Amino acid sequence: MKTVITGKNKKRKGAAIVSFLLFAVLFPMTVSAQLSDASIKAAHEYSQKGAGLGMIVWENGRVRFEDYYAGHSAGKPLHIYSGTKSFFGVLAAIGVEEGWLDLDEPVGKTLSSWREDPRKRRITIRQLLNFTSGLETGFSQIYGRSSVDKVTASTTLDVTREPGTTFVYGPGHLQVFCAVIREKLKKRGQSYEGYLRKKLISPLGISIPKWREDAHGNVIPSAGMYMTGRDWLKFGEMVAQGGRWKNKQLIKTESLRLCFTGTRINPAYGINFWLNGYAGQSDARVADVEQWLDRDPMPEDWSGACLSKNAPPDLVAALGSNFQRLYIVPSMQLVVVHLGSDRGKFTDDQFLTLLFQNTANKVTAKPTVTKRDTRPLLPRILFGKKKKKP
Repeated sequence: MKTVITGKNKKRKGAAIVSFLLFAVLFPMTVSAQLSDASIKAAHEYSQKGAGLGMIVWENGRVRFEDYYAGHSAGKPLHIYSGTKSFFGVLAAIGVEEGWLDLDEPVGKTLSSWREDPRKRRITIRQLLNFTSGLETGFSQIYGRSSVDKVTASTTLDVTREPGTTFVYGPGHLQVFCAVIREKLKKRGQSYEGYLRKKLISPLGISIPKWREDAHGNVIPSAGMYMTGRDWLKFGEMVAQGGRWKNKQLIKTESLRLCFTGTRINPAYGINFWLNGYAGQSDARVADVEQWLDRDPMPEDWSGACLSKNAPPDLVAALGSNFQRLYIVPSMQLVVVHLGSDRGKFTDDQFLTLLFQNTANKVTAKPTVTKRDTRPLLPRILFGKKKKKP
């Protein structure tokens, strides 16, 4: 039977072509060979022998591998900890796309209490999202037991470093970001959780049976979500496909790209995603994120950092405590979910090296990165309170 192409179909086809071309421009990488069965098996065995509970591999539109072990099952939700952060990174990009959020706007434009502080008034929304704001970490204030509104409380955190000069990992930045968007979304009659649910959670069909939240019902954006590996995979698929999910563009590809630009201070961290873009550089060094964040004090010099020299440079990741991992490689249309526990050993570099060991053209392009132009380390006395794991 002959297919009849209507004007409407032509428009849809044209839009799809434009979307594909735009994705190719924003992710200018050569599509690598598929993962080998042997590589998937090796990574799976490494996970089983170490800290793993489950693993899913999605490639080119289909699930190639899925297994659960050590007492875990497909339908059992897990706390993904800091894997939650990436959802808020994409949410910020949607806000920019819709025009109600400007990443380079000073936070003080929304939070009046910040306007008189000589350091706070210079902090931008972008610096909150890429953790270069200079704020103290806020671990005890946000994760500790108390009855306060922790969104409001986060706005009183001290600035202990010059804004824009150092990378400090902690929940304070993202908590203040939610204080900002809570005020902005009030004008739209929405909460930040409601907006997240409307724009991402519901369209993706993700179930969140439990949130970590404060006594006032404010969900914790830095480490609050519980979900199954299959639901987390949906988010990864959407990112891998340039913001598209089931024939609907949830966010434009060029808007999503905002999340994947590192800083001179830390090329391995964008807007709430970990990045591997520095992997192709001669001075790249592997950052064992889980281990580095367990140091006391935590390092502030992340210059030249990448997740693995043996993984594609367009790999981006959401990393959570206890080795919860979501790895995404747009050039390969690849998403890997790793579910973990607090037992055994696991490093991103070892897992990724095994996963990509038989893949041709692993490093196919050298993305543009900017090197650190600040002093390598501030005095130890300036470091914030200790926090273990991402």
